[in-house]
Amino acid sequence: MTIMKKYNHLLLIATIALLFGASCKKEGEQLTIKDGTMAPTLAASSNNVVLTQDKDPDTVVSFTWPAADFGKQPPVTYTLQLDLPSDTSTWANAKTFSAGNNHLSYGFTGLVLNSLLNGMSLPAGTASTIAVRIRSDVNQYNGAASTIVPVFSNTVLVQVTPYSLSLYIPGAYQNWDPSTAPLLNPVKGSPGKYEAYENITGSGLQYFKYTSAPDWNHTNYGDGGNGTFSTDGNAAGLSVPDGGYYELTANLTNNTWTATKTTWGILGDATPGGWNTDTQLTYDVTNSVWTVTAVMKQAGSFKFRANNAWSIDFGIDGSGNLQYADNPFFTYNPNLNNLTVPADGTYLITLDLHISGKYTYSLVKQ
Repeated sequence: MTIMKKYNHLLLIATIALLFGASCKKEGEQLTIKDGTMAPTLAASSNNVVLTQDKDPDTVVSFTWPAADFGKQPPVTYTLQLDLPSDTSTWANAKTFSAGNNHLSYGFTGLVLNSLLNGMSLPAGTASTIAVRIRSDVNQYNGAASTIVPVFSNTVLVQVTPYSLSLYIPGAYQNWDPSTAPLLNPVKGSPGKYEAYENITGSGLQYFKYTSAPDWNHTNYGDGGNGTFSTDGNAAGLSVPDGGYYELTANLTNNTWTATKTTWGILGDATPGGWNTDTQLTYDVTNSVWTVTAVMKQAGSFKFRANNAWSIDFGIDGSGNLQYADNPFFTYNPNLNNLTVPADGTYLITLDLHISGKYTYSLVKQ
């Protein structure tokens, strides 16, 4: 019995020791957050970025920065802020991009950056300056905002030249409605230049404008006199002297525009008129195309040309796509082929210019 009592006594002591040890177990290390600081070393991979459509998938500029110091390091959320230099006293209109927790770099593709710059109403084809900084925040464990005051990096200035995604052509001919207006698309490989064909209906002087968005709330381009633009929203409209089928252009690198009234024909030794007389096409208002039914010769070739003159005319490239050989708005292209038909016969010939920058033709034997 004495041995048993001693054993029970020792077991009780051991149990108490375990319980006491458990109650005195060291707690996890506590984080101590302090007011943050951030070294002024935000850097851009380039300070001069020129955007073009072919750069859309590429990373065109990257930003890197040092980690902010809030003491024992909690997760830190980094946010890029982009704004106009004139707004950096408050950054009230800044565009923001989250880099995530503890990420110390961020890259913009051409597509994303160009969309951002268009949203900031920066002029296409013209170099502008944007300001960039990093905001660093410590959020609560559930993602809610913290009472810890955010810290900011230095501000970096980057010169950027965007291209416009499209211009719109509202006018009297379509009831001045930008939301339903046809597009003036950018010329591929020529930042700031746009070209389209539009059938402007009506008789007498016809007014229209170009807008940078399908509304009146962004930049709109009116008449600046002598073939130039004004971005004053109260400026008079651009105009043509009468209704008709016009080639419209815009060059936002020098703020100029043109409107050339056109009719279309075919010319060449494959056509009824040879190389001396244009065979005229007729405009089909319903389908927005130019057509003619003509007897054609396999042995010859032909081109589409406007206004019975060698000023605006199309040949085809090696893939059979329509390309300008002559056009005052474009570079002369001597490396094009003439068009041909596969056999003698009567053909329905169609020239389709109604989608800006995507011009096509068809030859259907009758």
